[in-house]
Amino acid sequence: MKKILLAGALALIAAPALAADLPRRTAAVAPAPVYAAPVLTWSGFYVGAQAGYGWGKDKYSIVSAPAVAPFSTSPTGVLGGVHAGYNWQSGAFVYGLEADLEYANQKDKHSITAPAALTFSSTIGTSGSLRLRADYAFDLTLLYVTAGLAGADIKQTVLNGAITTKTSGVEYGWTAGVGLEHAFTQNWSARIEYRYTDFGTSKWAGTVIVPATAKFDTTDQTVRVGLSYRFGGAARPVMARY
Repeated sequence: MKKILLAGALALIAAPALAADLPRRTAAVAPAPVYAAPVLTWSGFYVGAQAGYGWGKDKYSIVSAPAVAPFSTSPTGVLGGVHAGYNWQSGAFVYGLEADLEYANQKDKHSITAPAALTFSSTIGTSGSLRLRADYAFDLTLLYVTAGLAGADIKQTVLNGAITTKTSGVEYGWTAGVGLEHAFTQNWSARIEYRYTDFGTSKWAGTVIVPATAKFDTTDQTVRVGLSYRFGGAARPVMARY
């Protein structure tokens, strides 16, 4: 009996120590939710403003007396204006239609001495365009090409002493370029763009010494930066998984 009691006492003493050595069960912890970052969409209507610099070329050739060797002017200057457009997005591809209206102050002049002392001046003023855009989206950045119709108020002046002959009118042509646009918030984006514009061939007629007719070809190259605001929902809903 003493042996049985002794064995029982030893078992009671050793039980807590053995229990301490057993592995403990831990409560199950649910994984923390993982949130997907919002995905920007470029679809929708937008408006903005831009500013830049243009350097053009007017190539003159006299097609009637007096005979003058061909020459050119290079009207350069700053420009600025507004733009508006609408985009449709399908996957990484973005398609859009955009219009802009700008005021430019591009001027230059060229003087000749034969057959008389004449000064020809060129000015590219208010201009506008209506263009298609094709973009590829790298998430927050668009790489795009654009092309369409363009028009500008182009003025030509010929000065012969006290005699000044002017012509002015809106000339139409085509424009094309490339650009890069980056969204730095869900609604705001900034861009940089280069465009080449050809306003075609026009004619000038007037009396400087004798009645004369000239034709001129006007082209323009521009670099501009701009800021745009997109309306409506700018990001797809945030998704979460558990």
